[in-house]
Amino acid sequence: MAVVASGVFMATLDASIVNVSLPTLANELNASFDSVQWVSLAYLLIITGLLLPAGRLAQMHGAKPVFLTGFMIFTLGSLLAGFATSVWMLVAFRVIQGIGGAITQALGPGMVVSTFPKNERGKAIGMILAAVSLGLVSGPLVGGIFLSTLGWPFIFLINVPFGLAAIGLGFWVLPPSIHTSPGKFDWLGTTMLLAGIFMILLGFNRIQIFGLGSPLVITLIVAGFALLFCFAWWQTRTASPMIQPSMFRNPDFTVAAFSGYLTFAGTSAHVLLLPFYLQRVLQLPIGQVGLIMVTVPAIMGVLGTPAGILADRTSHRAISSIGILISAIGLALLATVTFNTPPLALVMRLVVLGIGFAMFNSGNASMLMGAAAATHQNQASAVLALARNMATSTGQALWGTIWASVLVLQLGEQAPDLAGGREMVDAFRIVFASASLLLIAGVLVSLLAPVLSRQRLDAL
Repeated sequence: MAVVASGVFMATLDASIVNVSLPTLANELNASFDSVQWVSLAYLLIITGLLLPAGRLAQMHGAKPVFLTGFMIFTLGSLLAGFATSVWMLVAFRVIQGIGGAITQALGPGMVVSTFPKNERGKAIGMILAAVSLGLVSGPLVGGIFLSTLGWPFIFLINVPFGLAAIGLGFWVLPPSIHTSPGKFDWLGTTMLLAGIFMILLGFNRIQIFGLGSPLVITLIVAGFALLFCFAWWQTRTASPMIQPSMFRNPDFTVAAFSGYLTFAGTSAHVLLLPFYLQRVLQLPIGQVGLIMVTVPAIMGVLGTPAGILADRTSHRAISSIGILISAIGLALLATVTFNTPPLALVMRLVVLGIGFAMFNSGNASMLMGAAAATHQNQASAVLALARNMATSTGQALWGTIWASVLVLQLGEQAPDLAGGREMVDAFRIVFASASLLLIAGVLVSLLAPVLSRQRLDAL
């Protein structure tokens, strides 16, 4: 648990510490809003595209050597990112970080679940989520301190000592893998998955530059989804799939993955845009911004394990559904922010979102992992991480585009970076309200599992 939690902590720390730093990076690297977004999106893109391949590599070679290799790659990428001199050089080094982060994120939950008994699965997932929350809490807080004192390179260099310590501990304590499945690696599937995700993200990102009706934008998005469809089809035909299609025949697994995607996509809106609201509208100092941004992950850290235990004793599906609904209420409350909302009132809104997110995370992850066979735990773990990261990457691209488009198209601003505080508030409220509606859809999907299970039993 300690080694796996360290890997999860590192990956989430790096994601959260960069999100709160985007306005500073835009200023100090002389980068526009659409280009500095790729510091975050490139990392999420690579992680998302390589999660399933990482799960397959673990099946072929064992989780321990693959996990430790990923940790080494991540630590190297962190060191290089600290010495970047331009925004696109930083994006390139974030790609290296993403390769390592994909491996640690994909394998962590499966390694832990395979160690704990079934009646403690929710608790085990809750402990992993506590590590996730610690990383998310530490990111904004440490990021705010470093940005105001040592400078932005240290938001990456802080990963190096943690990484080296965890790698050494991992060589010593991680057990060898029990379930392995030798075979060929699916290079064609990996290429289609990465290319499809990249085209979709690039298409969403370019909307704010060329408009939704641009032939380039439409071509990128359509081609991206076509490649993802081809990837899904290929997984049913290849002899060595990265993801076992049979897992999706279980309604609990399918519903948990899809509702998880919708929920993470919706909640990604506040991760991307709230730092801009706090700094450019409320004009708060960076240190205070970091403290406010830790509210949601702090609540998750406190409630993650209790929510997992509650899910073990009641119903994973019920806890997940209730969590999504509370999260939707939290986002709806964020849609009521004004030009002068007091920071304390904003924190109370985030507390509601954090309570819901903690319940959803524990229930949803337990439901998904419990629906997979023991021989497929690594792949199920990769699917869990894929749903989360695919949602975060596409969600951030979508919400960033909607926010910018509202300012450009409806408010008459020439560029999002030139908008005043009052104009930005209107755009923020539209985005948060839209995200809340997306989570309502997630609630409806989560409630489909019992219906699908009954239909499956009737068919049998």
